[in-house]
Amino acid sequence: MKMSPDTSDPQRDRSTFADAVRFVAIFVVIALVIFFGAMFWVSGCKTGAGMGTLQNCGAVKRNLVAVGPGIVLFVGGAWAFVRTYQTWRARGGWWIWQGAGWFLLVLMLLVLSMTIPVGLL
Repeated sequence: MKMSPDTSDPQRDRSTFADAVRFVAIFVVIALVIFFGAMFWVSGCKTGAGMGTLQNCGAVKRNLVAVGPGIVLFVGGAWAFVRTYQTWRARGGWWIWQGAGWFLLVLMLLVLSMTIPVGLL
């Protein structure tokens, strides 16, 4: 089967776009809640600033800061790709969901590149 966009129904594409934006926003908000919650949780064991800031914190706390938001964004990206396939099978605007999936995965890489050095070192 050829994966070409079906642009016969612009109203359905607008609805798909709105669903994808809502989906991305939900996963970004969940990741932010986990990140800020983890930062609040480790605030009692932080020592100064810079490298080694979290060395007095337990492994669970450091790991939650380091990979918690990234895991949420990865799950959202993978789920968006599942929605891509489902929408493609239904002959809808699958490229919208594919864009949402790539956005979440790139955001995951960006978040992990900032949180892993602080959380795990």
